[in-house]
Amino acid sequence: MQYTEGQLGRVFVVRIDDGEDMLLSLRQFINDKSVSAGSILFLGALKNGRMVTGPEELAIPPVPHFVMFEGGWEVFGVGTIYPGDGGPHIHYHASVGRSGHALTGCLREKAITYLIVEAVVLEFTGLSARREFDEKTQIHLPVLGKEEDTSADKINKVDAGKNDEEPPGNEKMDEMDDLPGGLAEIIRDLTRRPSS
Repeated sequence: MQYTEGQLGRVFVVRIDDGEDMLLSLRQFINDKSVSAGSILFLGALKNGRMVTGPEELAIPPVPHFVMFEGGWEVFGVGTIYPGDGGPHIHYHASVGRSGHALTGCLREKAITYLIVEAVVLEFTGLSARREFDEKTQIHLPVLGKEEDTSADKINKVDAGKNDEEPPGNEKMDEMDDLPGGLAEIIRDLTRRPSS
């Protein structure tokens, strides 16, 4: 475990209008206001977008499973902002829903606003935090605390209460075909990979 402590800095309320890409708009706003660390809370609706809804298989490094959604979905979510290579690195997770169907995952590449998205950007100051590429997982992970406090040797010294038992195995999921009212077909449609 790693941690860092800081203070709340500026607070911004941002409105993103119909047709604007929420991800691009917030990135530009964060760059314009020189926010290097913070959090984003947002809600509203999206016309369409793309998200990662988990890995293709439970493996490290993961291969992301992408899902496209379109047609006007309600959205709410959260993001984190940490310094990274080339400026602030923003990581979004959200849930989107439409007509009783929902997806949850990591918003990536595009999220086009339908009507409005309201966002609150909370700036953090005094944090010792950054996002760095991790060779093992092949993803950018937050590194929290001063460089000397987050070294592997110091982190490994906290293993006193570590449980060496293997976590319980995943039990086989029920067949999707047993789901009522055509839900299995809807799930298949929602999770179908886009054609290349």
